Amino acid sequence: MGDRTILQTLEELGLMPWLEALPAGLDTELGADSGGLSAGQAQLLAFARVFLKDPGLVVLDEASSRLDPLTEQLIERAVDRLLANRTGIIIAHRLKTVERADQILILEQGRVVEYGDRASLASDRHSRFAQLLTTGISA
Repeated sequence: MGDRTILQTLEELGLMPWLEALPAGLDTELGADSGGLSAGQAQLLAFARVFLKDPGLVVLDEASSRLDPLTEQLIERAVDRLLANRTGIIIAHRLKTVERADQILILEQGRVVEYGDRASLASDRHSRFAQLLTTGISA
């Protein structure tokens, strides 16, 4: 894979300012301290690695859980792009995270207690998902 592809991906994810601050750009070796990355930048860099591998299935475990507020919009855009034309499994605790989901599965103590398409569950006032939406409590 060439530098051009990597640079394009980093630019799309909003990581160019971070990359430009590195002493040797793409050739900079990152150590255990991740080269001074914020939690959000580290998350975006992890996303860049996934983008470059181009998988058919993506599993995200609360993709926005480590984000600073300024980076959250970049992550949301990256998640939308990453999930385009792919199957995604999103493990979420925040209701905002599942807004893009087609299907919702709610687990309680390791058991499936509710499953269905998001729109149907949201409109069924007896569903756990609708109750969570009404109260605004995270899952």
